[in-house]
Amino acid sequence: MKNLVSLFVSLIVFSTFSFAQSPREGLWKGAIIYSNAEIPFQFEVDYPQPGTKPVLTFINGGDRASLEATVRSDSLVIPMFGFDITLKMKMGEEFMEGTLFKHYNNRSYPFRGEFGLPRYDIYKEQNPVQVGERWDMRVNVGMNSEYPAVGLFEQNGNKVTGTLMTEVSAYRFFEGKVEGNTIELSTFDGVHSFVLKGSYDERTQQWSGDLILDDGYSRPWKAKRDEEVELPDPFEFVDLSGRNIKPEWEKLAGLADQKINPENYEDKVLIVQIMGMWCSNSQDQTRYLRDWVANNPAKEVEILAVNYEANYSPEYGLQRIQTYKERLNVPYRMILGGPLSKTKAAEAFPFMDEIMAFPTLVFIDKEGYARYVHRYFTGPATGEYYREFDRKFNAIVDELSSEN
Repeated sequence: MKNLVSLFVSLIVFSTFSFAQSPREGLWKGAIIYSNAEIPFQFEVDYPQPGTKPVLTFINGGDRASLEATVRSDSLVIPMFGFDITLKMKMGEEFMEGTLFKHYNNRSYPFRGEFGLPRYDIYKEQNPVQVGERWDMRVNVGMNSEYPAVGLFEQNGNKVTGTLMTEVSAYRFFEGKVEGNTIELSTFDGVHSFVLKGSYDERTQQWSGDLILDDGYSRPWKAKRDEEVELPDPFEFVDLSGRNIKPEWEKLAGLADQKINPENYEDKVLIVQIMGMWCSNSQDQTRYLRDWVANNPAKEVEILAVNYEANYSPEYGLQRIQTYKERLNVPYRMILGGPLSKTKAAEAFPFMDEIMAFPTLVFIDKEGYARYVHRYFTGPATGEYYREFDRKFNAIVDELSSEN
């Protein structure tokens, strides 16, 4: 009798899910809808076994990130990785609508998904505009806040993938197309929904356009091909006089019960990660550090992550840290630093007026002195620069570890 009841309950659950217009397996086109643009992206729906919850894999260029959806009544609810963001959509076989909720800043955006459509319609041209592998870019052109960027691209016919790299970290994985003399690339990573639009001027041999970063918010940009352009090396900011500069530990923790005892790190190399759980680059770096710890169990190195949050309160921050650590399997200590502020994040380090970007790394030697700073993160989308970050990170750790 017990087995019959269990079978009956299972059939009800399976039938409820199966007849609620379950999304079809395969590729879908998603779009986050702003008032000034739609941000297209691709995701794939898969059912690992019949009757199970769908797994959604979000696709941006070479990046693949999978999440299991929760079924609630007639809707799918997807917590977006370790971020305080939820994508909720009403289920349909070939069409879904819903909302992307950013809980940490109380904003929301309409979402639409359509089965079987590509991210972009790409029409093959015999001689498409050649984007080049590297751009020398200026963003916020003509404004006091103008800043440099480097565009890194790969082109296959009319299809283009790549990223933008700036001194406040990379813009992660873009994917899109060139058509005629125009370019359009997009990315959606759970936090950011960006579109880069522009056109090429044959006369000046320059690109120009808009970088759309949020609902109603865009930045003008210009660029020219330059295969030699570089940004300053983030590891060049080395405190060579650091032998007499120690962190002011009492300023690092935002809560009394999270104060730092430097004696806990005596005779160890300490890496302080200044980060935000709202930040996709911080999450990429956290994954790197997590994997590094797993691959280097014998090294006398400690990592301490200090979080600065947009929607700050002790209760919210502590709950977010617990969720973040569980979802990403973070093996090292994470504490709250305080409200989001580049100035406050630098208070514990006398050699900085403010940090340049979230995330920032500070390398502390065995005697407790600050020795190196890594000012901005060149994540996985930057290819060779990410590999160079890995090489220099390990070189610094080895250098500090070898000191008596």
